[in-house]
Amino acid sequence: MDMMVIGSVIAAVVLVLCVWLYLRFMRSQDDGRDDRFAPERILSTEQVAMLDYLQDTFPGQVVLPNINLAQMLSVRRAASKKAAKERLREHRVDFVVCAPDGRPIFAFDIEQYHLSNAEAKAQRVKVKNRILKTAGVRFVFLKNGIHRMPSPAEFREQLNLVELPKPKAPVTKPADDRDSVMQQLETQMSGFDHQYARSGYRDSEVLGLSGLMDLEDELKPREQKRRSGGSSDSRYDGSSFDVRGGR
Repeated sequence: MDMMVIGSVIAAVVLVLCVWLYLRFMRSQDDGRDDRFAPERILSTEQVAMLDYLQDTFPGQVVLPNINLAQMLSVRRAASKKAAKERLREHRVDFVVCAPDGRPIFAFDIEQYHLSNAEAKAQRVKVKNRILKTAGVRFVFLKNGIHRMPSPAEFREQLNLVELPKPKAPVTKPADDRDSVMQQLETQMSGFDHQYARSGYRDSEVLGLSGLMDLEDELKPREQKRRSGGSSDSRYDGSSFDVRGGR
């Protein structure tokens, strides 16, 4: 009787071992040739239309959709670089427009009306804007339909007025200077942080398209005066702008 039990146990163990070896062998032979895949939607219909619109607004420049902030920004100074990098990974923008050197100059989100957690989501937008502002990237909200936007030429003209100024390139120093290249860059960027005083537009303020157009009308005479030898004060700072106003 004992021999029969032992024999049964041994047979069961051998069977389980054979099944395990067979499955392992089959997995090792799976090279993916029989796998089949299906495309998933990367952009919504509205995003595709807005991408075309932005490409018309910025002809010859690179416009990228759905970009995480960690892909377009790096930490240049922070109390905790690890925490700062994590904050970058928590945010993304719908579109990014790049300068000829490949660096971002404008970031866009399509407006959305949140019925739940509106306060928390508004705070996230404020944090995102502050992050982009310190990098010299203008953050702008777009209407949720190109039929509610100005023409690409008009929009580009308005954006040119509010593009964030970029810091000057570091001045080359003698080889024996103790400042490293990174220190030179940090000095320039730190100066950029305080170079432009705050205007009447705050980070948390939403500026409609009509307000942006008013700003355009107000700045043009000042620009003409500056070119003719008048004041050279800038009327815009690093705050974010929103083109939610209707047309």
